[in-house]
Amino acid sequence: MLADIAVTSLVLLAFISIFILISQIISHKNLNKKKKYFEDLHKNLKPGKKIMLTDGIYGEVISLKEDYVIVSIAKDVEIKVSRYSISEILN
Repeated sequence: MLADIAVTSLVLLAFISIFILISQIISHKNLNKKKKYFEDLHKNLKPGKKIMLTDGIYGEVISLKEDYVIVSIAKDVEIKVSRYSISEILN
């Protein structure tokens, strides 16, 4: 009886360990994909590109600095935002 419980516990522990290992591998792959996506996004960022910010604001890049971007969101309306708040290049 006690041996059956021990075997069942070990099998359950093995399944849980395998599940955690697989989920960590998948998570790491997804993280690498996102990292590559954002590296490419920042390399392709140039004045004149239409972008979308993480909070849903659409605009056009006016100028780039090392840590921030000047974005035109309407006629005569420019905002200064972090480069890392850009979620997508639209064109």
